Amino acid sequence: MDTSWYGYVIVAASFIIYFIVFGTEHTFGVYQEYYSSPEAEPWLKNTTSQGVAMIGTLATTFTYLLGAFSGRFADRAGYRISAVLGAVIMGAGLIGASFAKSLSTLYICQGVVLGVGSSLVYLPAVSCPAHWFERYRSIAIGIVVCGSGLGGLVLGPLTEFMISRVGVQWTLRFQGILCLVGIGGSGMLLKTRVRKVAGQSKRMPMDFTICKEIPFLTLGIGNFLTSLGYMIPFFFLSTFAVFHGETATTGALMIGILNGASLLGRLSLGFVTDRVGRINMLFICALISGLSILCIWSVATTVPVLTVFAVVYGFTCGGYFSVIPSVIADIYGLDRLTTVTGLLYGSIGFGYLIGSPVSGYLLDITKPNTSYVYVVIFSGTTMTLSSVAIFYLKYWRSNGRWFSHI
Repeated sequence: MDTSWYGYVIVAASFIIYFIVFGTEHTFGVYQEYYSSPEAEPWLKNTTSQGVAMIGTLATTFTYLLGAFSGRFADRAGYRISAVLGAVIMGAGLIGASFAKSLSTLYICQGVVLGVGSSLVYLPAVSCPAHWFERYRSIAIGIVVCGSGLGGLVLGPLTEFMISRVGVQWTLRFQGILCLVGIGGSGMLLKTRVRKVAGQSKRMPMDFTICKEIPFLTLGIGNFLTSLGYMIPFFFLSTFAVFHGETATTGALMIGILNGASLLGRLSLGFVTDRVGRINMLFICALISGLSILCIWSVATTVPVLTVFAVVYGFTCGGYFSVIPSVIADIYGLDRLTTVTGLLYGSIGFGYLIGSPVSGYLLDITKPNTSYVYVVIFSGTTMTLSSVAIFYLKYWRSNGRWFSHI
């Protein structure tokens, strides 16, 4: 499997798809800043920051929550059809948003429609390399998921630059065309090496029987608990630094270090995972991520300690999400890989939807004597508990052999 030259084409195409899909979603903060600014359109003047933030929340939520259905669609219709259709829907959503005259239109176009298209695109991209690599599967998938971090780093400043030069409408149209051309063209290159399984009923829209299996339950619980606390450091580390007397520039620098370490972890841990064992690495990343929040972030009041936390947490949490697809492929094989991945990623969508509002509430209840202690405990505890679920998967998969390579 690792000897075909076309596998490298698949990795490159999947990387481009991840770069554009998640780069587009991660740049919503730039749009949010514009929509909340005095330069925004008159019909946005009286919109609250929470109302504007709901646009990005809808896009992210639909991306993951629809994974169960879009994954099944990709397995049945083919990765290429799913990716190209998703590219068209994403492009239509962004271009439609450029003609919006109300907040509800942005909710539909830049929120729901963009999320639906993203869901159809990202699952084939993250699943396809597993069909072409076995020994170096973790490395291949690690390279692909790096596209999400790099996309945010590149498209964020580019989006801000374009809004200042050509306006938000043409910026949205440019990103829509980028989705159509970049994702659509890359999606045309996707193909699998597994034939459709004989005997599967085309009338069955979804196979939920796997939801009763122990590997699915443990991975689903682990992903849900991880996603509850995963984004909290990304959302609050900057304000946490300012709260402890640092400048806003230093706070932004911490976020940059966090994203950079996450990008490095997604790529470099792929080279180690195949030697350590994929489930073993998933457990290690979940455990260290959770403990770094509880043991380092909880006492971080100076820049050096904050930097240590940003590096450790960013590196391991990035590695966690780069290993998941390889673990799913090992357990469930390739014939229903995208369906299972979509179902499991749905639990991540629920976690994202719940985690951010809960953390905001935990911060608000400490006012006027603001304290981040409850936020840190919530984030660290949920991520540490996720390692317990992964550890049980390791125990079950290895028949109780604690130190097995698995």
